[in-house]
Amino acid sequence: MTTLQVASNFTVAAVDVVQIAYTAPTTKNMVIESFTAANNSTVDASYKAYIVSNGGVVRPQRPFKIVVWGESDLGIGIVNQVIPAGGTLRFESSALNSIFFTVTAREVSV
Repeated sequence: MTTLQVASNFTVAAVDVVQIAYTAPTTKNMVIESFTAANNSTVDASYKAYIVSNGGVVRPQRPFKIVVWGESDLGIGIVNQVIPAGGTLRFESSALNSIFFTVTAREVSV
């Protein structure tokens, strides 16, 4: 089982729009090992995190979390979740260049 950094300081390119940060290989499930949402800006911002199966319905795994400026969130509730083979990890945020997402995940066989 290999651990990979699947998102490194990923930030959204548009406000309140769900965007893909990572797509899992079609032959491997990915188990999220670590998650950090760091707000490096000067404004409070919120985010939503989604794990979507290949062709699945987009529903937030983390429905709404505010991260105060200068603080970080460790994504309790996202760690140990599975991104299914061919599925995606997606984010949306309430402010541009505010929340930076860093995620590692471990490959597991399908």
